[in-house]
Amino acid sequence: MWALFDKSAHERRRQRMGLHSERLEAKLNAVDWAVRDVLVGTVRSPQQLDICRRHRFYYIPAEQLGDEAFSVRIVALYQSQYVFGPQAGVQYYGEVTKCSPVCRGDITELRARKGTEQNLYYRFEIREWKRLNRPIAARESCFVKGLTSRFQLEHSAETPELWLRSQEEYRLCLNLRQALADTSINEADNDLGFAFRDFAVRFEGGKILVSDKGWVFAQYETADFLQNAEGVLRKLYRECVQRDSMNELSKI
Repeated sequence: MWALFDKSAHERRRQRMGLHSERLEAKLNAVDWAVRDVLVGTVRSPQQLDICRRHRFYYIPAEQLGDEAFSVRIVALYQSQYVFGPQAGVQYYGEVTKCSPVCRGDITELRARKGTEQNLYYRFEIREWKRLNRPIAARESCFVKGLTSRFQLEHSAETPELWLRSQEEYRLCLNLRQALADTSINEADNDLGFAFRDFAVRFEGGKILVSDKGWVFAQYETADFLQNAEGVLRKLYRECVQRDSMNELSKI
């Protein structure tokens, strides 16, 4: 009886994962990666977070955003590890109802620092602050603001994933994360490798190995990826693109 129940539960989990994968694939194919209309902005203190949430607004120096401010549709709040500790990351987001250029002194909910009263800021009015079902973990050590997409806000596990710039980068990152999270990663004969740009990516001896027709031309420590996913991802992506270009030139 237990075996039948366990098999049934496993089948239901497999079916749910399949449906989730299909929905994710449909959403991913619909993303316009040129549209970056979600502002991820820093809150510098628990007091600022509390007041912005209660009064449903956010503000940022105009020099940090420029005219891009008027295309922002959603604001997400970034809480740094240094200030917020275990509460760090992106937890809250809200739809923008209005964006206005204002002097810092006119933002009366929070007192301006002396000498900044006439500085130009953008003030975003927020319809309602909502909480992500799962916070996006903070990985940056120094962060002020960034622009991302609604898809990435909804499907990122860590903040470096918010800054990916293409479907190709996103798929590479997703494949790497899924492999490194698999319980079989430490098995010598793990079957977690995948293809990227006609190159083979596999995991062996605590390393991510990238090969071209069996010859390893790039390798990275898995620990480095877990610590600095964006940095390793950029290097891996760049090396694959360069290798691709070299292969094309060799055909001429």
